[in-house]
Amino acid sequence: MQRFSRVQALWMSLYSPDVYVDAARHWTGIGVVYLVLLLSLAWLPTPIRWFLQLRTFSATTAQTIVKQLPVVTIHEGVMSARPSGRHVIRESDSATDAILIIDDSIDQLPSDPVETDTILLTRHEVGIIRKSTGERRIWKLTPAADTVIAPADVASFLSALPFWVPFVGYAGCLAGSLIVRTLQILVYGWIGLAMTRRWNVALDYASLLRIAALAITPVVVLRTIIGPWEPAWYLRWPLAAAVTVTYIAFGIRSVATESTKT
Repeated sequence: MQRFSRVQALWMSLYSPDVYVDAARHWTGIGVVYLVLLLSLAWLPTPIRWFLQLRTFSATTAQTIVKQLPVVTIHEGVMSARPSGRHVIRESDSATDAILIIDDSIDQLPSDPVETDTILLTRHEVGIIRKSTGERRIWKLTPAADTVIAPADVASFLSALPFWVPFVGYAGCLAGSLIVRTLQILVYGWIGLAMTRRWNVALDYASLLRIAALAITPVVVLRTIIGPWEPAWYLRWPLAAAVTVTYIAFGIRSVATESTKT
């Protein structure tokens, strides 16, 4: 009979041998439900942080950008601005680097080097220019792109960012991390099979996957706490693998110990 729920396992997996025994002997599945619960909670601080950052952006930087924008019309593949001429858009009043240049006095992107990374919109082309790499990506304007973009439209879009980007980003991050973590426990399960021979304990692959799902918890918790200050991948990955394998050994040893008592 199952003794501990998956919610209890969220914190008990950090220290309790009993929850590993319960997961191996009495849980069903391969641990995906537990991973969904764990990762759903682990990703929660991220959309909250995005919301606060985007709200600040929409109230400050976005307002400065919108004030500098002309009305842009693209008709039959030709861009025109109102008022006409060259409009250099900067992130703030004190910034010197342009993030966007709208210029309906030229037909194509100039070949001259730029002083900073920028997006440039001309009468017939739009391009992204990167100073650091010298990369230039250019797209021709076509009738399919015909539209009218007013500053009010941009302001409305930017002000809405805090209310949909965090939710979409959260769903994407959760789905992506669930795929990665599921693949990881599949690998860790095979490592667990090799480790069972050391303690002479009989565990099938599905049981080892559930143990591996619990064993991933300390790494996920630590990464959630550290957040953007986590170390580089070449340090993070070996450390994460070492911690997870250690907990897998802890779980298998716990099952072996429990087996000797019964």
